[in-house]
Amino acid sequence: MNMRETFPFTARIGMRALLLSRMTQPPPSVAIGPPLQRSPSTERVVRPTARDVAQLAGMALGTVSRVVNDVPTVRQDARDKVLAAMAELGWKPNAAAQHMRGRASRIVGFIFSDIRNPLYASMIKGAEDVLSRQGYTLMVSSSDGLPEREIALLDLFGQRQADGLIFAISQESHAGVQATLSQAGYPFILLEREMALRAGSVGADHDGGTRHATRYLLELGHRRIALVSGGQDNRVGRDRLQGFVDAHHAAGVALDPSLIRHESFAEEYGFRQTQLLLDHAIPPTALLVLGQHLLRGVLRAIRLKGIAIPQQLSLIVSNDSELAQLATPAISAIRYDAYALGREAAQLLLQRLREGPDWTPTRIEVPTEFVLRDSCAAPPRATPSPSATAASSRTPRP
Repeated sequence: MNMRETFPFTARIGMRALLLSRMTQPPPSVAIGPPLQRSPSTERVVRPTARDVAQLAGMALGTVSRVVNDVPTVRQDARDKVLAAMAELGWKPNAAAQHMRGRASRIVGFIFSDIRNPLYASMIKGAEDVLSRQGYTLMVSSSDGLPEREIALLDLFGQRQADGLIFAISQESHAGVQATLSQAGYPFILLEREMALRAGSVGADHDGGTRHATRYLLELGHRRIALVSGGQDNRVGRDRLQGFVDAHHAAGVALDPSLIRHESFAEEYGFRQTQLLLDHAIPPTALLVLGQHLLRGVLRAIRLKGIAIPQQLSLIVSNDSELAQLATPAISAIRYDAYALGREAAQLLLQRLREGPDWTPTRIEVPTEFVLRDSCAAPPRATPSPSATAASSRTPRP
């Protein structure tokens, strides 16, 4: 049905005239004046948010949430700052959202420094096996050893309302990480680390393991034992150095400080420092390599210098690995159970969550063992003591 069929002829004439008249009329004048003003009643009211409170208080967003939900693990000074900021801004949490946030998230965070280190994979598995049986989800993240990333991850786990954290901090003395941890508002357990905070910790007996290995070399007759390690700013490195020093003192053997290289766990550091040690005026006859990534660089340097193991240099490594087992000759190692470290850390965190403010900080140590292989012998022109010979016969070989 078209227009002609719908309207009568007279109606069509009228509409055409109306259209023509509008087309011939001049356009209306445009009035120029001040822009329209919105009335105050139409303005959007900007209300403060929890993030504004966190910024004013100088706290993490997760801390604000825990103060609102009256979580007992929040420190009193942090609680006071958040409450003062809330009062100043006039901020009140949404009741429904607060009710939802008050529930346990059943999430536990795990921050570690190096995703390439296979020991962390075992630790994560140990923690996950314990936590999953209790209905928790483990969220893991690598910081790459960067304190600024650790701070960001601590804040992130706070925003995600994590119930707790297992943390292998890179630099125990870093002020920024310490401050963020103290304000985190959730319980945490330190893994292979120690800090002046109210926290539990889990670690291997690196002091005892290093002391045992050093004593064995001394009993073989070695008097120039070198140490290549890292970790000046964490408990693992300090304990290993202490065990090395104590073994010398107990044996009445003078320690040459120039044989101690204790600055980094990096492969290239091991490569360079081993070359320098082997070029020493009086080179070492034995070497302790205490770090997962150091061994590859140390072996490269030994091969480059044409040194025979164990005829010219005895070698012991920490953190037993496939490389240590498959090298020629196989390398003696200070070994510990990384899976047990993760398991113990998770169990300690669950205990802390159960006991709340009544919890007492605890240190749990996992034992080490010395695995004797083919990389150790008496130094050239030295005769091993009877105790070293007996220890060698007692130590099982894998």
